[in-house]
Amino acid sequence: MVQPRFDPSGSLKFDLGRGHVTLDGSSGRMLVPIDELLELCKSAGADAMRNFGRRLGAEAGRRAASRLGPADKAGIEVVLDHLGGDLALMGLGSMGIERWGRALVVTFDGSPLGAAGDALLGAIVEGALERAFGRDVAAVVLARDASRVRLFVGSAAGAEKARAWLAGGSSWGDVLTRMHQPGGNA
Repeated sequence: MVQPRFDPSGSLKFDLGRGHVTLDGSSGRMLVPIDELLELCKSAGADAMRNFGRRLGAEAGRRAASRLGPADKAGIEVVLDHLGGDLALMGLGSMGIERWGRALVVTFDGSPLGAAGDALLGAIVEGALERAFGRDVAAVVLARDASRVRLFVGSAAGAEKARAWLAGGSSWGDVLTRMHQPGGNA
């Protein structure tokens, strides 16, 4: 069965008369400055920020799953296309995927969160993928440049290894290579 590509038509609605913004049948939305959102997350602490991000992501995962049904039937590329569309509608930038053997790398181009929001973006990705695929995942920032951030997505054990290797000075390419060695958890 061929699954449709993500179609954002009619997903985001502005009711200026009532002052409401809605996204694809979800609860109301607000447009807030990124700097203020990041300051609030910083003040709330790492655990609260991660919980907040995962909840935002879970909502995107729920919307994708409601359109597509079970992820194992739709296929990873189709599900990620829909998740990327939902996350773009949330204003998070353009999501892409890179496959490095068995390792999955999620990229975002043009995320307005910037480097200060990478932890929040990682939590959003975790929540979205967990909800869409029904599996626990962890995201780790592998690399960032001026316009793109790369996140390794894998098991909690794989994410811990990636963090340790990065902290030890390994490049993100070396981390992905090491993930494919025995016990690497790619």
